[in-house]
Amino acid sequence: MPTMHISLLGDFRLVYDDVQVTRLNTPRLQAFLAYLVLHREGPQSRHHLAFLFWPDATEAQARTNLRQLLYQLRRFFPAVAQFIDADASMVWWKEEAAMKLDVVDFEAALHRADAATREQDDRLAQTNLAQADALYRGDLLPHCYDEWITLERERLRQRHRQMLDRLLHLYETRGDLTLAIQYAQRFLQADPLAEEAYRHLMRLFARKNDRASALRIYHSCVATLQRELGVEPDPATREAYEQLMNLDGATRHTRTHHPTFATPPALIGRQREWEQLQATWQRASAGGPRFVLITGEAGIGKSRLAEDFLLWVSQQGGTTAKTRSYAAEGQLSLAPVTEWLRSEAVRSHLGQLETVWLTEVARILPELFTVRPDLPHYEPVTESGQRQRFFEAMAHALLNAPQPLAVFIDDLQWCDQETLEWVHFLLRFAPKARLLVMGSARTEELPREHPLHALLQHIRVTMDVTQLALQPMDAAETAQLAAQVTNHAWDVADVMHLYLETQGYPLFVVETLRVQMEQTPGNAADAPAGAMLPPLPPRVHAILLGRLLHLSPPSRALVDLAAVIGRAFTFDLLLAAGTNDADGAVNELDELWQKRIVRELGVNSYDFTHDKLREVAYTEISVPHRRMLHRRIAQALETLNADDLDVVSGQIASHYDRAGLPEQALPFYHRAAEVAQCMYANEDAISLLSRGLALLHQLPAGSKRDAQELSLHLALAPLYRVTKGWAAAEVEQNLDRALALCDTIGDDAQMAQALYGLQSLYVVQARLEKVQLISDELQTFYQRAQGTAPPPFAGMMLAGAHLHLGRIVEANAQFTRIIAAHDPTQLQSLQESQGVNYAALALAWQSQALWCLGYPQRALRCALDAVQMVQDRAQPFNQALVSTYLATLQQLRATDTAARTYAEEALALTGMYQAPYYRVWSAILVSYALAHEQPKAERIANLREAITTYKAEGARLRLPYFLSLLAQVCLQAGRAEDGLAAIDEALTESRSHNEHVWDAELHRLRGDLLRIRGATAEDVLAALLRARTIAQTQQAKSLELRATLRLVQLGLSPNHPDTAKQWLTDIYAWFTEGFDTPDLQAAQRLLSQPGSSGSRHEWEEITPS
Repeated sequence: MPTMHISLLGDFRLVYDDVQVTRLNTPRLQAFLAYLVLHREGPQSRHHLAFLFWPDATEAQARTNLRQLLYQLRRFFPAVAQFIDADASMVWWKEEAAMKLDVVDFEAALHRADAATREQDDRLAQTNLAQADALYRGDLLPHCYDEWITLERERLRQRHRQMLDRLLHLYETRGDLTLAIQYAQRFLQADPLAEEAYRHLMRLFARKNDRASALRIYHSCVATLQRELGVEPDPATREAYEQLMNLDGATRHTRTHHPTFATPPALIGRQREWEQLQATWQRASAGGPRFVLITGEAGIGKSRLAEDFLLWVSQQGGTTAKTRSYAAEGQLSLAPVTEWLRSEAVRSHLGQLETVWLTEVARILPELFTVRPDLPHYEPVTESGQRQRFFEAMAHALLNAPQPLAVFIDDLQWCDQETLEWVHFLLRFAPKARLLVMGSARTEELPREHPLHALLQHIRVTMDVTQLALQPMDAAETAQLAAQVTNHAWDVADVMHLYLETQGYPLFVVETLRVQMEQTPGNAADAPAGAMLPPLPPRVHAILLGRLLHLSPPSRALVDLAAVIGRAFTFDLLLAAGTNDADGAVNELDELWQKRIVRELGVNSYDFTHDKLREVAYTEISVPHRRMLHRRIAQALETLNADDLDVVSGQIASHYDRAGLPEQALPFYHRAAEVAQCMYANEDAISLLSRGLALLHQLPAGSKRDAQELSLHLALAPLYRVTKGWAAAEVEQNLDRALALCDTIGDDAQMAQALYGLQSLYVVQARLEKVQLISDELQTFYQRAQGTAPPPFAGMMLAGAHLHLGRIVEANAQFTRIIAAHDPTQLQSLQESQGVNYAALALAWQSQALWCLGYPQRALRCALDAVQMVQDRAQPFNQALVSTYLATLQQLRATDTAARTYAEEALALTGMYQAPYYRVWSAILVSYALAHEQPKAERIANLREAITTYKAEGARLRLPYFLSLLAQVCLQAGRAEDGLAAIDEALTESRSHNEHVWDAELHRLRGDLLRIRGATAEDVLAALLRARTIAQTQQAKSLELRATLRLVQLGLSPNHPDTAKQWLTDIYAWFTEGFDTPDLQAAQRLLSQPGSSGSRHEWEEITPS
């Protein structure tokens, strides 16, 4: 009998016969199976199970629910019958069933370790404890919130903590302090309120002569106890800290007593806001994401309110994660999201993600490849549409954490655009997720054009946004805060003086009082309230500077270094960029922590308690000294991250830039742009590369500078094409400059990349003759450089140009050769450099040529093959591209319903996958479809506006076709003058760019518009005959059919009355397919009617008098 493996520790996992069972994916089914397997020692009555799992239901309903649950269990996992049996009153686990349970294995390993300890075999005990540790992947079924599991979960937690403690002592006894520290840290993660564990970890770090880490552990202990329990460390912990600070070497700088500010005061006021947060959390917890934005000026208490609320959420059993943005340049795109995913609450559950999502998440969490060496490497970025899958992966990763979940981003005014866009995506991704997203922002740093406003506007379309605009405290609240900070009451006069000077801003109140307490000799608690209160100058700068002026000189130097870093910093970075005096740095860092200049932040890092302190410290540093510090920090970051410079490349570039070292900054700006592009942060990549170009002017002219400039322009061109459209001026500027540089400094690959880019640009601009010139250059280049003809795909744009020039037969033959010579290597190379699947583009584009040539069914198959190709290869951007071509083909085929459906689908895809050129194109098709259904003035105006938007993008290709659509709806609405104006503009565009493929259709429509304007039959006949002649010259059978059909319908014919009918008979007989399309059906109906030629009577009837 196959064995069933059940894992309940960490997350539910069931494997039967070596295959994972995935259909048991509901918490109720998993909890029910877990209960049975954990209580397999005896039968369980149905009455007991029904009451246990549905305590609030009636007995009858609970029993019905139980029957349904058993049915679902058998349905989704038929093999369960080998393990579970039931009768009318009982359900039980079969004793003989072959089953392995991780909980059983975990406790068995612990029992073996106990036995080894009794035998005094420490190595065997250690081996078994390590086995138990590997089995304990997390809490018992963490997504189950039933009461029955609580005691068992806590019992196993306790056994796990005991196991960690035993391993810690075993490794410490053996002298392996590194592993002992690892287990001590894990013990603290499991029990963050265990003070003895903090003391033990401090001693272990001290034994390793790592006083900085020991000090950080003490700081973390103080912050955790205050945050969770509102208490100070006990005397034993304080004594351990004092011993740590008095070790040899720790007193080389005189340590003066100063007030302890490590514990922040309790939250004052904000009752209304607190209640709103709680109400929003309750709604989010019930299901359905919610967004909260806390706004206010700097120092108003936004961060404090949010952090206290996150603490309250965690105390209610919710999962929390927080992050922040920084004003400093060089931060990676999506850095806040990365920090969320690296938080313990989220990271510990990433292992349960499907491989496809975990691979994408590794773009921002490269350490996943270390944890999972078998993880496939993510694909290179070949198109912007892959961004959607990346966004989905990050959403899966975050929402895989236990819910309800509350996450917070501080300082959204500095947040990168990619993170804001992903937050919007996240809120729409899982409509039933129990998720609360919170953010804070400074109102004074949110101009109208800030992307946060766009985010709020988009979010409000689908959900309510809770926006909390914080106001300063009143005088009574100011008095409360002052009493907390100074530990005694204040009289009314002093409170009013304090209130008037600080305006009730919590930060300014606290900072003012701290200056007073530092200036007051002796114990601050003995000083009279309000004594020596320094006046707050008009600018906050002065009072915060006062805080810094009271630091010891070495501590002030450390503050300067930290301010120049510009973000959270580690002790290692301070040492590498500053001084090698580790003991002195420990003392100085402790002074900054004690005085609440910095705070302990996460693992091994610190940050300023408020950005205003950082800003003041930075502005006080002289420019030469700043540059020196920036250089040191850049060099330190290079040294500390030598194994993975990608993650800090933006920071290094920024620091070298600010140090006045452009040559060192340039390669890191380029590298940072590549990292941003890998995460689909194209706007950030453009910004980084543009900054690199600006720096080039500071370097001496020469071949080295030209080579750097060339690589930057070639990197920028495809980024602008994706973000601004194929015909954007920025694309042309970068490619023109790149081509000029290629003549003197570029290699073959760079020359080919520039030429391909220009080909695409000229096609979209309808500069079709230039496409021919570029093709000739490519031919010459390949012959000269490689002695061969260009690869087949090099002729793609030329084939397209030939189609639009009206050389349709030639174009179709070229498309056929390109598709037949499918070379995966060349295709992938072009995909990576140009972002387009040329094979799919060839099929999609050829579909238009085939329709023109009279093969509507082959054209449709061709377009659908293109769609299938990009779907099979999971290329979303190219899916948007070929969907737009498919929608266009359906419009040409006159299949109105399908045309509108595909146009709307294309519009949605082009918006989702950020394809601006194809978005405006598909918007024209949607506007036409709506106006074609109901040719109202408003809808016609919308179509005209869509065409204007297309022209504003710099695009001209297909403009005659788009104007023909406008003329068509004007014809339907009886607006002859507007329609003829559109035709005249279209013909002007056709002559200007030689885009003649649409000329036959334009003259056909002109004939109809002349007719409804009241023109003579001769004028109408001339227009239609010209349409037919052009179509015949181009061998465009579908357009010839339309022109001829219209002649017969209107009873117009040259020379002999039956001439037009004979023409229609002949052209209809030529067709071999597509007889279900409206044009051929109309011809068939007309030819099948006796006397089917039109007449002058019919002409007069349909022509306005």
